[in-house]
Amino acid sequence: MIESEPEVQVVFTSPPDKVGSGVDEFLRKAAALTIPWHDAVGERFDLVVAASSRAVSDLGGGPVLLLPDPAPRGAFPDLPGYDGLAGIKQALARPGGTAHPLSVVALAHHEQHRLLRDRWSGAARHAVVIGDMGFDRLAASMRHRERYRSALEVAAARPVLLVSSGRGPQSLFARAPGLLDRLVAELPEHLVVCHLHPDVWDVHGRRQILAWTADVRRAGLVVVPPDADWRIPLVAADRVIGDHGPVTAYAVAIGKPVALARAAPLVPATVRVLDPSLPLRDQLDELASPGAARAATHRLTSMPHRAAAVLRATCCRAMRLPDPGTPPVCRPVPVDRFTTSWSA
Repeated sequence: MIESEPEVQVVFTSPPDKVGSGVDEFLRKAAALTIPWHDAVGERFDLVVAASSRAVSDLGGGPVLLLPDPAPRGAFPDLPGYDGLAGIKQALARPGGTAHPLSVVALAHHEQHRLLRDRWSGAARHAVVIGDMGFDRLAASMRHRERYRSALEVAAARPVLLVSSGRGPQSLFARAPGLLDRLVAELPEHLVVCHLHPDVWDVHGRRQILAWTADVRRAGLVVVPPDADWRIPLVAADRVIGDHGPVTAYAVAIGKPVALARAAPLVPATVRVLDPSLPLRDQLDELASPGAARAATHRLTSMPHRAAAVLRATCCRAMRLPDPGTPPVCRPVPVDRFTTSWSA
């Protein structure tokens, strides 16, 4: 939100990762100015903006703005551990357990602020509710749905089914490996698109993922490359099948008909779970746009459509810069961020 300001020079870095997160490649393709992590640790910055709490405490040279994790509260408000607060204390605490005096914790929801206050009042004093930029970008992108469908190279009347898997042993890709084959076979009139969490690609490698999905891709499945923007097929989708990952929550919040691939503890009754013993077509035909989409949005963000303005004002205050005054524009996702081509 402040990168375009003439007083600001933005540089990027990422902490070492044993697995490899793909961040370096992403930044290279984005033509971003980067510095090595070991240099960043010793530098002094006017503001450190962190998208993750991992290793942020190593960057002691400047105020820290910790952005909220994407938390699927909008779809699964009753599940424990999905409040977006994990790691905040570890990231911002100094020796003795007090918060860094210049740190700002950016939260998506007032309820998160209440939870943070109950758990660690020292950090809550530095918290600002900014909303959810991810939701706002999706909302701004909805009017470009037809352009995104064109990027998928889908015929005008053909429905798009997005299958989204999070990470870990309880994810859709790990626990329902035969679902993709069934969907392509039972729904030939649909374009079935599969999105996998980036960690799945990092853990297993691109070659292995392509090998595992080779047969179903030949049958018609489109697998979203790890460097493509998942928001484009999400906006383009007519229906979504997911798990407890944040993509599923965003799908609910923007009004997509959503089903879960498999049962899991404490899944709310309002989210349909597919029954593998029944035909998938019948179950998907019964899905409708959730009437609770507005309620899901309010659970996801307390500042719908306002995150850009609040985030920019927060950055300006932290850097002691005057607010430019002109309202920032939350831009839709560029259509050129998606490709279905493979070089393998």
